Amino acid sequence: MVAYWICTGFIIAKLTDYFQLPLGVSNMLTSLSSVFLVLQPLGGALYSKIRRKRLYLISGNLVWRISLCFVFFSVFLPHTIGTVIFCICLLSMQFFQQILSPAYEGWHVQAAEQEHCSNFYAVREVVFMILYTVMAAVVQIFISVAENGGVIQQGFIGAGILESILVAISVVLILRLSAPTNPVEAQSSSVGAFAEVLRNKTHTKVIFANASWCFANVFIGGLFGIYAVRVLHVDFIQLMIWGTVGNLLRTVFGPVFTKIAARIGWRNCVSDIFFIYAFLAILLYFSTEQNAIWIVPVYLSLSTLPLSGFNIGTLKMRIASSSEELRSVYFSAFSLISGGASMLGTMISSFLIGCIESGTLGIPLQSLFLVGLVLLILPFWIFRKIPLDLH
Repeated sequence: MVAYWICTGFIIAKLTDYFQLPLGVSNMLTSLSSVFLVLQPLGGALYSKIRRKRLYLISGNLVWRISLCFVFFSVFLPHTIGTVIFCICLLSMQFFQQILSPAYEGWHVQAAEQEHCSNFYAVREVVFMILYTVMAAVVQIFISVAENGGVIQQGFIGAGILESILVAISVVLILRLSAPTNPVEAQSSSVGAFAEVLRNKTHTKVIFANASWCFANVFIGGLFGIYAVRVLHVDFIQLMIWGTVGNLLRTVFGPVFTKIAARIGWRNCVSDIFFIYAFLAILLYFSTEQNAIWIVPVYLSLSTLPLSGFNIGTLKMRIASSSEELRSVYFSAFSLISGGASMLGTMISSFLIGCIESGTLGIPLQSLFLVGLVLLILPFWIFRKIPLDLH
């Protein structure tokens, strides 16, 4: 998963700059990791019909890992064909990763339970954050040094080699996992089960609160990647340093948000987090190439910090408002609607970016951050109305 998350965000924005893709297309491509969440319920339904589950999981995971490598190695090709291969491989990587995600996660959980590994999730999160922080920094240094030396193509090739090493290690580990034994619940593909989930008013409020946040964040965090790389022209070394600071703060502040929630409740804690994002949206609106040297560090340091509290809080609310026997359906509905909101927001923002780039709209690109600021009102209000007072 470290290899997967490195191949998103700033790296994809930089590759779209290398291939000279329009800003609107770049915005769509950098948002695929959230947009393609809509595929996860389909993936769960498909997996329940598959008989040779281990073969399906291994072959599907090989497809998206190989596609990931060729996202970087597409720079070997002539510019025109390289652009096409880059887009196809990125779409393939995201498609297969998301459609396999529910079954793949279930496979890991099953393996952990078979080994009686009670601290699996905590260890996985710590190992992931450490490895991701280090490898993301190394990849960004590769690209930054190569760009400053006028050989950015070599930087992408070096990044592709590092990603290929991570992918090779992951394949070896996948092959050592025992075969999955229990099928995904057949109810996960039932329309009736989805309808029953949506009749749960409390959980539906949690779903739509998160979906409205996903829609708003397209105009803040989702836009920042291409804005920093394509408009502010921020050096990758700076992105690496302050991105690392943000990751460390996210790790440290998990217990802090837990203590805050113990006093005011997770509902209030999560909704108050939007004040941080409102501040960041205003900050980005006033950003220019001249003041980016201090605005970007502030943004990168603070933007990931609330995620630890937000993720824990929403997960607790989702679990508290759902039944165990329909848990997979609840989570599928959550992914489907959140991904749909991200897709809708990405389509609208990409259209607006295209209009701004062509001069049809006589406003600067950073005006879209104010759209995100206004949209934050909705998730704040819905979270406040959720009838759960978890501490």
